[in-house]
Amino acid sequence: MLKIAVLLVCISTALLTMDAAQAADPLKIGCTGDMIEPGGAKRSPVTLTAILSPASKATNLSIDLGAVNISPKVLSNNPLQLKFRTKDFTGEYFHYSGDMFLIYGSGHLARLTCTQRA
Repeated sequence: MLKIAVLLVCISTALLTMDAAQAADPLKIGCTGDMIEPGGAKRSPVTLTAILSPASKATNLSIDLGAVNISPKVLSNNPLQLKFRTKDFTGEYFHYSGDMFLIYGSGHLARLTCTQRA
């Protein structure tokens, strides 16, 4: 009986350790979409890669826009939405749908669809 109890404790500890390690891993997402100019007359393609860390409750964010890497300030993060800000735009990423919006002070709007990357 004691051996079974010890075995159960070991298995539980191993599972908790694996869950904690996975929660600490970053989440990498790739996003593509369009930049919409004020008035909606012109669109241009936008592609970015974002790394949220830790994946379970992102407090750090890194965005690679191709020509430039930025580290926005995370304003809030809950199970529905991650909100962040840079000097040029405010961003909102919706965890369930994978939609990301970048709202620029100039009036431009980028609407992107994101997928998880390995």
